[in-house]
Amino acid sequence: MLNEFKIVLLTSLLISFVNAASFDCQKASTDVEKLICSDTHLSVLDEDLAKAYKNALQRDPDRVKTQQQRWLKYTRNDCTSLECLKDAYRLQIDRLNGFTTRQLRSISKWAGDYKMDGDDLSIQSSLHFSYTSLGGNLHLCMIEGKFTESMGKLTFDDNSNDCHIRISLKSENLDVNISECRYYCGMNAYTTSGIFSKQ
Repeated sequence: MLNEFKIVLLTSLLISFVNAASFDCQKASTDVEKLICSDTHLSVLDEDLAKAYKNALQRDPDRVKTQQQRWLKYTRNDCTSLECLKDAYRLQIDRLNGFTTRQLRSISKWAGDYKMDGDDLSIQSSLHFSYTSLGGNLHLCMIEGKFTESMGKLTFDDNSNDCHIRISLKSENLDVNISECRYYCGMNAYTTSGIFSKQ
């Protein structure tokens, strides 16, 4: 019952982001467009991709246009699942932002959506992340930022607010240690450390 309540609450909190895609979701016609509009994270990724594409066009318009058309036709439009689309979007955003193939291979292993009980952690292949935890009386913990990777681990340090996150891989899952991040939490909410499972 509590989990159902959390889902309803988070859905209502995120409803304003559902149409954050780079196109009008009311006019979505293809299966891929409908998938994009059905998922909040994917919808935001679509908007992020549009921004990255616009910036990349200024550097090399002909090459970027050709590469983007090929990606749409042979990568994005071949996806039939949310996970395939999310992976495709994350990699393409990073390509447009100038990441090399070697860099992409190194950091894309972390990308994905992870869950532990009522806590959610989403990591893009660019290592930008968002963490959400729902506590008592509808209070939330919400942390957003960018990890750095070193020696096979991810770290996030907000020294001004004394918040520290350490992550290591456990097969496809993540061993997450969050400490001293009260600044990001409501009165009755708290962060949780442990094994987050890939969704």
